[in-house]
Amino acid sequence: MRRRVFIAIFGSALLGGTALLWRNLSLFWRPGFDLHIAETVKALTGLLFPGDELPGAAELGIHDRVLAMAELRDAMADGVGWFDQRAKSQGAANFLALDESARSAAIEAAFASRDEAAKQFVVLLRFYAGLNYYSHPTVKAAFPYTDPPQPEGFADFQDPPR
Repeated sequence: MRRRVFIAIFGSALLGGTALLWRNLSLFWRPGFDLHIAETVKALTGLLFPGDELPGAAELGIHDRVLAMAELRDAMADGVGWFDQRAKSQGAANFLALDESARSAAIEAAFASRDEAAKQFVVLLRFYAGLNYYSHPTVKAAFPYTDPPQPEGFADFQDPPR
């Protein structure tokens, strides 16, 4: 009897761990998602959040956090496709083949684009990369402000919104 209980507990833990691993790694094996998309997202986050005097987003690995968001997979694939198409119209093989100024111009064009997929991608990328960048411990430590976000705090936080 103990052996069956042990096998059941061990087996369910092993199965749960395998399912969790599969969920996290399956993003990279899905059709339409590959290393090129990952490298392009890394380049884009590096351009959106270069860091200047702080480490940049690419250096902090912010792109890995964004790439791990399975709900953004389709938007990333479509957005990278748009950037590659734009680069091809300029004579480059893909977005990664462009120089930094052409990459920056492509980002500006995506924000101003009438193509909803391109615009949605850069807006989502800026939002999630920015959220992860500014919540990274290294970046947060550079801003030593520890007071509440309002000088008096949120005195009425327990009340329902008006």
